[in-house]
Amino acid sequence: MSNFDAKIFGENIRKYRNEKGLSQQNLADLINKSRATICRFESGELLPNAEEINVICDELGIYESDLFNRKHAFSNKKNVKNPFGTDTLYVYFNAYNPNTKKFNKDKWIIKIREKADRIEVDFVNSHDKSICSTGYMLADDMVAFLSYENYKPNQMRLDICEMVIRVCYGTDELMLGAYFGTNAQYEPSIRKCYFSKKDIEFTDEMFEALKPTDSELQNLKKNYALYLDIFKK
Repeated sequence: MSNFDAKIFGENIRKYRNEKGLSQQNLADLINKSRATICRFESGELLPNAEEINVICDELGIYESDLFNRKHAFSNKKNVKNPFGTDTLYVYFNAYNPNTKKFNKDKWIIKIREKADRIEVDFVNSHDKSICSTGYMLADDMVAFLSYENYKPNQMRLDICEMVIRVCYGTDELMLGAYFGTNAQYEPSIRKCYFSKKDIEFTDEMFEALKPTDSELQNLKKNYALYLDIFKK
């Protein structure tokens, strides 16, 4: 059982207010409170009551559980682990361009936040630095699993995706992994990715290596399932 932290609760109000692009006065006007009250909420000095929390969440477009850091019972407190030793990972993959109908090199960013009882992750667009989706990570000495969702009450698109990263051969060089998700038409997709702790050049050799191999495609025909060989050295 975790302890409630009023300061973190207040910091969450500030975080989602800023993401919404609201000032303290803007939020105060929306919920019929003074700016000083919002300031005390965000500092943890004063806690809103249940009705006020409901109104705040409606205005910020979030769930009440977002303020309590209780979105998912996803991690085991005894086994929380960030195997990468960094708060930033870079993801390199073959992205499909519907306009050109071709695959091109693309790079995104994973931001990692370590908490006392969980590891939170954000999937960030490297071009405009916007957060595409957010979620949690579980890891052991073999592999790291990252599970994301991007649905909020004020968003139209529902998307849940997962990444698997090979960590068994170390994390200082390129790590091979996989992405499971959907495209804009909600069509399921799976693809190999490279992960790195450094912002490196996405080379043609990397681009070619991310294509399915003959053995993977043969396995697909044989087993009616695509098993990506992400554990090869």
